[in-house]
Amino acid sequence: DLDEALQTRPALEIVNDTLLEGMKVVGELFGSGQMQLPFVLQSAEVMKTAVAYLEPHMEKTDDEGKGTIVLATVRGDVHDIGKNLVDIILTNNGYNVVNIGIKQPVSAILEAAQEHKADVIGMSGLLVKSTVIMKENLEELNQRKLAADYPVILGGAALTRAYVEQDLH
Repeated sequence: DLDEALQTRPALEIVNDTLLEGMKVVGELFGSGQMQLPFVLQSAEVMKTAVAYLEPHMEKTDDEGKGTIVLATVRGDVHDIGKNLVDIILTNNGYNVVNIGIKQPVSAILEAAQEHKADVIGMSGLLVKSTVIMKENLEELNQRKLAADYPVILGGAALTRAYVEQDLH
């Protein structure tokens, strides 16, 4: 199917328009109780495999130097499929991505941001408890007076836009 799609569409378009739309549907079905977690995880693995297959076909843009983002899955969380997809998409769109992996304490995230002169920090986590860690990490950024230096993007299944905007500062 992917080879057939590549005949008529660029790889990045397939990821952005088809695969991500499919994962959005999976997320909505899970959220409404119509899909069980094992099937969500299976869908995420299919997505990961499809993106890995398409990655060699993705044309990197000529727009070098759009900015640097440090990506990390927060302390206590081993989930990285979503974060790694964000890495691939940003990298292929001209961003410099420093992906420091899973189970990262805030100190490691901040060290990487400083070392790589990051423009943005991206924190990810699938678990509900990861949202608590994200809140603690943001408080740490505020205490260290670094919040103005590093805008933060948060991602993960347990997050809602309302929660991020109203409860995480």
